[in-house]
Amino acid sequence: MKKKLLYISFVAVVIISSCAEQKQLNSSYTYKTECLGVEFDGAQKVVAYSGNRNREDAIEEAKKVAIREVLFNGLREGKPDCDVKPILNEANAYTNHEEYFIRFFNSEYKKYALYIEERAGQKAKQQQKVKDVAQSTGYVLKINRPGLKNKMIADGILINQ
Repeated sequence: MKKKLLYISFVAVVIISSCAEQKQLNSSYTYKTECLGVEFDGAQKVVAYSGNRNREDAIEEAKKVAIREVLFNGLREGKPDCDVKPILNEANAYTNHEEYFIRFFNSEYKKYALYIEERAGQKAKQQQKVKDVAQSTGYVLKINRPGLKNKMIADGILINQ
């Protein structure tokens, strides 16, 4: 009888504790850069995410992430009217021109990414408590894709096709 009562109380505790609301966001989830549309000049409006707490550092990280995506991977998420192909379709382009891209991502990338606005992470919208903070914040950026492509051609990284 005691074993049965102990077993039932253990099951009840497990059930009650599993029904508690999630209090922390999953920090291992990474958001993908999304395309919001294409401007008339060929620039792409994108949402890039950053997990930095410092706002200025987060914006700079989001700019770097967005430019990396446009250069090496292409934008596969978001609206279909965006150019999904990467600018550099050479295999291992970053590795082959590593010194160039280290210099490029130190300062030159800033000319090709313009900060527009901030958006809270998707999971943050679902949070109801004020004390819960989003792990990732999205930043809407305007990426000058034609300018970036011309820069790669001028610097000899991309051969004009």
